[in-house]
Amino acid sequence: MRIRGYLNKGYEPPALFTRALLTSKKLHVRRFIGPPIDTRASSTIILDKDAKYLGLDVGSLERAEKRIGGIGGLIDAYLIEDAVMIFKTGEDMPHEEKLALLVGIHKPDRLIEEERKHIMKLPSSPRIYPWVVDGVLLGGGGLTLI
Repeated sequence: MRIRGYLNKGYEPPALFTRALLTSKKLHVRRFIGPPIDTRASSTIILDKDAKYLGLDVGSLERAEKRIGGIGGLIDAYLIEDAVMIFKTGEDMPHEEKLALLVGIHKPDRLIEEERKHIMKLPSSPRIYPWVVDGVLLGGGGLTLI
């Protein structure tokens, strides 16, 4: 299966992105997001600015078992258990992925102003796998970014 994506040259180096409709019946969420493709990520996660954009009340979410490490150090993670991401395939058909989506939240009081600004510029970082790009397997087999 092929999923539509694009190369965002606004990042250095340019990064692979896709567009998806994120839904959660439990949280009454149905909004488009533009997640980057991160084949090195160990979890599917959205970050602070995405939680704000989606209007999530993080306090009402279940805390994940473990904190997540990455840019900005360790962050608290919360769970959206009924998340569905809907992508457009290369054949212009919708494709649904049901997943337990993590919401990563940084603690701004522990960051200096420059770090806070940087964190809020970060795009969400779902790991969407497996990926094949130009015939090169980046994940565990079957999806092709076009």
